[in-house]
This record gives sequence, C-alpha cells and structure tokens, in this order.
Amino acid sequence: MIRHLVLAAPLALAAWLVPGAAQAARDACPQAAAIVHVAYPEAPAPDNEGNLRLGHDNIVIRIADADYGEPFAVTCKTWPAQPGLLLAAIPLMQDTPNPDDGHAGDLRILVLDGSSLKIRHDIRLEGLMSDDAIRLTNVAFDTARYDLAPGRRAFGLRISRVGASRANPFDETSLRLFDIGPKGLAMVLDGLTASRSGGEWDTNCAGRFTSRAVTLSMGDTVTQGYRDIVTSESYESSRAAVVRGDCEEKVVDKGKTPRTLKFDGQRYQIPKQLRSMDRDGAQ
Repeated sequence: MIRHLVLAAPLALAAWLVPGAAQAARDACPQAAAIVHVAYPEAPAPDNEGNLRLGHDNIVIRIADADYGEPFAVTCKTWPAQPGLLLAAIPLMQDTPNPDDGHAGDLRILVLDGSSLKIRHDIRLEGLMSDDAIRLTNVAFDTARYDLAPGRRAFGLRISRVGASRANPFDETSLRLFDIGPKGLAMVLDGLTASRSGGEWDTNCAGRFTSRAVTLSMGDTVTQGYRDIVTSESYESSRAAVVRGDCEEKVVDKGKTPRTLKFDGQRYQIPKQLRSMDRDGAQ
C-alpha cells in the first residue's frame, strides 16, 4: 500500500502532530474537592490555582474543571456496572520546583459510595504518575465489560504518555484492571500496552514508523478461577520517502497476533511484547 502525501508529514504522524488527536478526554469530576476531603480530612482547602498541599510528604493534589489537559488532577466516574459506586483517582504529586523537568508521584484509586462518598476500597500505586521526557498526558477510567468470573466485573484505568521528541515520535496507552474480591481492591492486570506508536524521521518526510493496537475479550476457558483474557494485537510498519517531489509512505508489514493471558493466582501474566513502559513504575 502506497500513500502519496505531497511533501506533507506521513499519515503515520497525524496523531502526533495534531495536539490531543489521539487522546480521550479525562473523566470530569465535580465531586473532586469532596472526595479529597473524605480521603484526607485534615487537608487544607485548595488555593486559587486548585492546588491542595498536604502537610506531610511534600505532596500536592490538584483539582481542576478542565476535561482535557489536566492529567495530574483528580478524576472520577460513576461505575455503570454498579451505579451506586463512584470510581476516583487521586494523583499524589511531589511538589517539585520545576515540573518542566518531569514529575514524580503516586496514584491512589478509590471506590466510594456514590451518595455518601464513604470509601469502600482503595489502593495506592507507587510511582505510576512519574514522568520525564515521555510525558503523561491522560488518565481515564475504562468501564467496559471485563467479566473475570460470574458476578466479578473488573474496571480498568488507561494512562496515556507522549514523547517530546519530534524526530523520534512516541506515544503509548497502558491498561490496568482492578477487581474487588473478598480481600478488597486488587490490581489483577498491571500495565498492558493497549496502543503504541513510534518512529524515526527527518522531520520533513523520510522515516520509518510502527503502530499497534491491542483489543481484549474474555475467553471461555478459566485459569485459577478467572477467565482467560484473549488479546488481538494489530500491528503495522511503514516507510516514507520523497519520490519525484512527493512524500510517499508505504506499508511494509502488517498483521494480527493473538495471545491468551492467564491468571496466576494474583495477576494476569503479560508477555514481554505487550508490557507497557510504565509497568515497572507501579508496585
């Protein structure tokens, strides 16, 4: 397959060159201030910029109304599978003097009563909100039908990151799944690559690019009480070059790879090819 692009950027770069093109809006959270007060009753009120500073550990919590562009702000979503419950994510960020050099922080996931905001379950993921040259751009809940077992539906969390280099573009969205069991809230899938794109080009036309996207479905087989997860990875590689004055992009490889993820008693085992870059940052 050949695409003629008339000295424009290759189509593989479209999502990188249009700000926010591939990013989903984060979940709006009008209850953010109330949720933080329940989680941290001794915390002061937010300042005029929406930042709330805890008196210990040099932590800042951000409250913002924007639906996009605030990946470090509190986000929440009613859980459709259990409408009486509210899912919330509170980034716990270190108060650094120059955040342009990167961020450091944890993420606290809460399951609350939707009416009283009483905390039913919570878990803290250390280091998950840290970034550097690969910037964290979005955090959003995924409430698809992840039915792990009869009467056990998990919810997901997707985190998107984008590289700062124009010559070496990169973006990735990772997926984690959380299950509420007899022992409380647990992360049962840690850092599956849901999508990833990357490449190297001369910032004019010539370059090589790769992209892949992974879809999930619940299998019919069961391992240690949890249904297997069937993944289908669609991948594509392309090259671009100037040919007779036009920027020509050619797909050189594409296909699909099926895999099955099995539960080991604590988590689903993720093959190396599908592990996200932020997986090692989460405990």
